[in-house]
Amino acid sequence: MKTKKIKSVTYNNRKKQIALIYANGKKVTLHYGHLGITENLLNAWVDKETRGQSIGLKFANGKTDYVPYDQPLAIVKDADYLLQNQLEVVLSYIKEAIQSRKLSKKYLAEQLNTSENQIQRLLNPKIINKNLSQLYHLISLLHLELKLNIKEAA
Repeated sequence: MKTKKIKSVTYNNRKKQIALIYANGKKVTLHYGHLGITENLLNAWVDKETRGQSIGLKFANGKTDYVPYDQPLAIVKDADYLLQNQLEVVLSYIKEAIQSRKLSKKYLAEQLNTSENQIQRLLNPKIINKNLSQLYHLISLLHLELKLNIKEAA
């Protein structure tokens, strides 16, 4: 079952802003324009049907739309959200390589001089705090290459 992501949502038609508070306490405020909203809102709510995974918006013209929980985080380029997404991508490549080479976690732990539990933590995308040295050793062991690309944000 998915956990509730959004705790509350408020809107201000005068300022043309939507403010979200996430379950972890993070606050995000967006201008209507960031979400493509061109008219005033009559109501905004945390969607119960998705268990807090989205917000519902009722417009002055009577139409209703929904915004997924992660869209505001992506728009404001939230560092925790972006890190989580990038870790998931990197770990999916690593897991695919481990599976295709039929390598056991025990073998990987032996090669990295660590425990199988540490390998499990290293491969768990929900654990953001990674030992980068071990991660790079694992990537190298799998004959993969990780390239970082840093550029000016748009």
